[in-house]
Amino acid sequence: MLEVQLLGKFAAKLDDQHLDIPSRPAQALLAYLILNTHKSFRREKLAGLLWPESDEPDARNNLRQTLWRLRKLLGDEFFLADKVSVGFNAEADYRLDADQLQTYIDDNISIETLIQVVAVYEDKLLPGFYDSWVTLEQERLQAVYEDRMQLLLARLVETARWREAREWAEQWIAQGLTPEPAYRALMMAQAGLGDLAGVAAVYQRCTEALDEELGVEPSAETQTLFQRLTTGEVVPPPQTTQPRPRPTVKLPLQPTPFIGRHRDLREMDSLLNSPTTRLVTILGPGGIGKTRLAVEAAQAQSHAFADGVYFVSLASVDAPDQIAAPIAMAINFSFHIRDQGERWENDSESDQLLAYLRDKRILLILDNLEHLLAEIPFIADLLQSAGEIKILATSRERLGLRGETVYPIGSLHVPITISEDVQAIVDRHDAIQLFINCAKRAQPTFALTVDNLDDVINICQLVDGMPLGIELAAAWVGLLTPREIAAEIKSNLDFLTANWRDIPARHQSIRSVFESSWQQLTATEQDVFQQLSIFRGGFTRQAAEYITGAMLPSLMALANKSLIQPDYTGRYHIHELLRQFGGEHLAASTEWETAVRDRHCAYYTAFLKQREPHLDGQDLHKTLTEISIEIDNVRRAWQWAITHQKLSAINDAMEGLCEYYRIRGFLREAYD
Repeated sequence: MLEVQLLGKFAAKLDDQHLDIPSRPAQALLAYLILNTHKSFRREKLAGLLWPESDEPDARNNLRQTLWRLRKLLGDEFFLADKVSVGFNAEADYRLDADQLQTYIDDNISIETLIQVVAVYEDKLLPGFYDSWVTLEQERLQAVYEDRMQLLLARLVETARWREAREWAEQWIAQGLTPEPAYRALMMAQAGLGDLAGVAAVYQRCTEALDEELGVEPSAETQTLFQRLTTGEVVPPPQTTQPRPRPTVKLPLQPTPFIGRHRDLREMDSLLNSPTTRLVTILGPGGIGKTRLAVEAAQAQSHAFADGVYFVSLASVDAPDQIAAPIAMAINFSFHIRDQGERWENDSESDQLLAYLRDKRILLILDNLEHLLAEIPFIADLLQSAGEIKILATSRERLGLRGETVYPIGSLHVPITISEDVQAIVDRHDAIQLFINCAKRAQPTFALTVDNLDDVINICQLVDGMPLGIELAAAWVGLLTPREIAAEIKSNLDFLTANWRDIPARHQSIRSVFESSWQQLTATEQDVFQQLSIFRGGFTRQAAEYITGAMLPSLMALANKSLIQPDYTGRYHIHELLRQFGGEHLAASTEWETAVRDRHCAYYTAFLKQREPHLDGQDLHKTLTEISIEIDNVRRAWQWAITHQKLSAINDAMEGLCEYYRIRGFLREAYD
């Protein structure tokens, strides 16, 4: 485990061994990344942030060298880095003191837990660092510390734990922040211990500190408390409050454990706790785990919504204008048809529901919204009229509201290569954990071993980490070996089918999931998506336009419907199972598929021809990178050219491809 301390000083340990990171830039880089585990940062931004006085080439070089040293010292598993961006791996095994300080606080938190939370704040963040981003983080975390400390002191005073209140109040004051709440708690503690002279001494300290630091007098609240205590008024007894009724939580019970997605849950928690976020849409293709993530995230929010947390399934709602009814049913609200002139008399169901929810503090989970986009204005009205309501939606398509925060989710983590022992691979990859869990339900004696590890990884790769695909594949473990399962998936998409009686028919097979998405596409979008299935390893906008005729609006429409995913570099990707599904539709017309493959072949052989002259010049590294990114498409184009004797295309590509293989040392592949 990596343990990092940033509060009071910079220190790091790896597996209980102290790490020596003497370089200030390396400390700053690690601190910035680990404080922002939910983000990846473009390299030029990091370089400019950490080396603002250097020109861009020098700053980027400094970043490259510093990151290399950190990866060498800590290990690659803690970083998510490519040629464009760098981030800290939130799924890695690490602990950060600032994270403990920011532990989510609810009404039921114990005093002991609060003490553990504030105890990590030895001093401000990264003392001795004066970068602007450090200053901002110092102020933010100081505010968090003060909020936690104020709550702790209030709890200690309420429960008459006077000596502990005195100890923690003094610790807060020792931070040099002149906190009046600490002085007030300290006066209360002295009074509770029967030391009225101590009360006067604390008030005098407070007065002098405020005058020296800020040039002000104690607040009216502090002065009033001092007067009450020194006039002999008895210290108020511990406050007793009637326990509040637990909010109603109506979420579907889950028959299986939730696996992985720790980073996603942290992000959901942050978004749903943000006062400025009212509508969050979990976006992704069918079978990717949107509903399960929403339920898990909502469960963690049950304390935060006094009027309840409610799950509303919309999958079976056919007409867009019927959305109010399932919401009303979920929250146990009955519509009034006619009530002798009262306000419900002429109101529609939507108006009645809006009026009822106007003053409610509720979290609504609206599941499967993609086919009801015509009813989005009702959701906008709901958010506008009911200021305390939050909505967590799941959809394969963006809702398109201005206040919408879109949270795309992707596949579970899948091993790329085997470089660790079996247990290490299980610990680090959610997809493998899910497969094992599902396989054990089908065959309780199933175990991951060195003998079947390759095949299980292959299965997870073939379904591209899709949770539903993994579950459907693992259900066959009782009848087939992992190797046989992998072979079936390769040959037939319809193999991924089950007969579970407790899930909707639309999730009984991968094909059913994809067909429902297919039906939501326009004819033009279907046409484009079929053709895009020709690509391997992703594609650029320029390639898509040349080969399929797809312009930017078409690509944006497919991205908004979760059928293609753009990345940081401007490339687009299709989930492997979706690509297989699109390929089946394309193959339905041999003539059309041939035309698309011809254009694909022409584009990528021309791509090689254009880069061949640069394979022996100063642009060698850049050219090798460009070809490597497209190598899957290049191979596919070459194979088509050879198979169909496209002599012009072969001539265009031959020299560039041979030179690329020679430089890379891929001689066996070149020979094949």
